[in-house]
Amino acid sequence: MGSVYMENVIGIKNPRVAIVNIGAEEEKGNMLVKETFPLLKNCNDINFIGSIEAREIPKGGADVIVCEAFVGNVILKLYEGLGSTLIGKIKAGLMSTTKSKIGALLCKPALKETLKSFDASAYGGAPMLGLNGLVVKAHGNSTSNEIKNSIIQCITFTEQNINDKIRMHLEEE
Repeated sequence: MGSVYMENVIGIKNPRVAIVNIGAEEEKGNMLVKETFPLLKNCNDINFIGSIEAREIPKGGADVIVCEAFVGNVILKLYEGLGSTLIGKIKAGLMSTTKSKIGALLCKPALKETLKSFDASAYGGAPMLGLNGLVVKAHGNSTSNEIKNSIIQCITFTEQNINDKIRMHLEEE
């Protein structure tokens, strides 16, 4: 489902699929991961690359991350908190002295563009794939911009007929 979404909505051909684990070795992980790993490995129609540790996710180690909901939510909230804390610390450091303020002014355009790539609000939420309908999960504290982007994602999802493509893909199995 994630592969179909990545190919049809995001435009990534043959997306790399990985399962979140505590190490790269196939034998590591809890029972759910140990049982799911061989199922993914035996799916010939996805580009399964094995396990991914959480620290590799922001580096782009995979295009589709497989995990159960609790782990996924913990990872997302950790990265959101880390991101906002890091941005706050950078801003505080850049505003701490006259010299650093001048430096901040000089690097502001490049820094702003770089930080934009870390802004999850551009997506609004995460699509819930495999349902008989369309759901984009957003935070309870989402801004109006994030809700707008979730709605745009729903429109794109509908225009691309993602549910039908997922259904057809599963029927081919």
